[in-house]
Amino acid sequence: MSTPTRIAVIGAGIVGCSCALWLQKKGFAVTLIDPDDPGAGTSSGNACTIAEYGCVPVNSPDLFRRLPSLLFSKDSPLSMDLGYVLSHPAWMIEFLLNCRAQKVARIIRQLGKLLSKVYDGLDPLLDMADARDLLTQNGFMHVYRDQLEFDAAKRANQARREQGTNFVELDQGDIQDLEPNLKIPFERGLLFDSISHVLDPTALCQRYVECFKRNQGQLLRQRALEVIHGTGSVQIRLDNGASIDAERVVIAAGAFSKFIDGIPTRLLKLDTERGYHLQFSNMQHLLSRPVSWQQAGFYATPMNQGMRFAGTVEIAGYKKEKNPRILNYLNRKAHEMLDLPAQPDQEWLGFRPTCPDALPVIGFSTTSEYILYAFGHHHLGLTLSGITGKLIAELANGEEPSHNIAPFSPRRFL
Repeated sequence: MSTPTRIAVIGAGIVGCSCALWLQKKGFAVTLIDPDDPGAGTSSGNACTIAEYGCVPVNSPDLFRRLPSLLFSKDSPLSMDLGYVLSHPAWMIEFLLNCRAQKVARIIRQLGKLLSKVYDGLDPLLDMADARDLLTQNGFMHVYRDQLEFDAAKRANQARREQGTNFVELDQGDIQDLEPNLKIPFERGLLFDSISHVLDPTALCQRYVECFKRNQGQLLRQRALEVIHGTGSVQIRLDNGASIDAERVVIAAGAFSKFIDGIPTRLLKLDTERGYHLQFSNMQHLLSRPVSWQQAGFYATPMNQGMRFAGTVEIAGYKKEKNPRILNYLNRKAHEMLDLPAQPDQEWLGFRPTCPDALPVIGFSTTSEYILYAFGHHHLGLTLSGITGKLIAELANGEEPSHNIAPFSPRRFL
């Protein structure tokens, strides 16, 4: 019997864990590398929805018109650190170029096609890791305070429908019947009744890793500092001074992939979009499903630990300090929406990996056939984790990918 090919996966978030399991399904010997607990980083703090409807990017032709109010209103879910933005002009220019109508239409089509494959990648992992109890299907709701908010979202919602997303429109009475604990009399809404959400994203990663270890996977609690690629193999230098050898390596360290030496991720315009959440313990009974207040830019999600309010967008780089303005904004809006305790039990900041065209990077490195990329999933890391893992495993195994990955190739930035 031949010895299995050795592959290392750098990053034990939901994308890295999914890649590791799919690679095991293909027969590879896999080492998973991360200094932190599996799922402890950005994967732990998301809004928990399997967002098949998520083809509409933050990039928008309307952004130029709306930007002043978004930046300067106290009721805005967007924040920018001007110093950081001015010191990283290339990313911001590229982002704004991708706000043109033709570019946004292309992004929507490419994301829509990939999102249609979500459960092709997710279902086998849920079964493999015995994790279906961590997923529930009770739908998802967008709500709009008035007709004006609803009309402003019509173009985006029509794009979702064109990409195959099914939803029904709701009036104020429908919303009240479905979610009677909402304090605001939202006039309009959308119900996506086939959408699932995860009850504990950290537990999902941990369940994946338990399965990974049962299948002889090796978990290394170290930080990968550098990848040195040669002919037929790679060497990964770790922060404890040691190094490991593998025949392939998958870079799945999310926004922090850009800090691994030896791979040209800096050329890919990878950056971070800071996201926040607040969590109120034992308040999950207030909603039956995740509810997104579209204009306010956040989700309220019932989960095992309580009620989570997750969202907002902050362009401020990798600094560790939380922005009190955003936390206060989330807290104020959460209390407008539901009856909650005065203060949350948890405040969280995470670093979403984002490229200026809102598309993930999936494919071989531009410099080595022994390095594969799986990062840049923006707001869709949880949703696209399974299909990303499947595509990475197919590439590593020399197969034709089951979905066209050309739009997500690193080469699109060259």
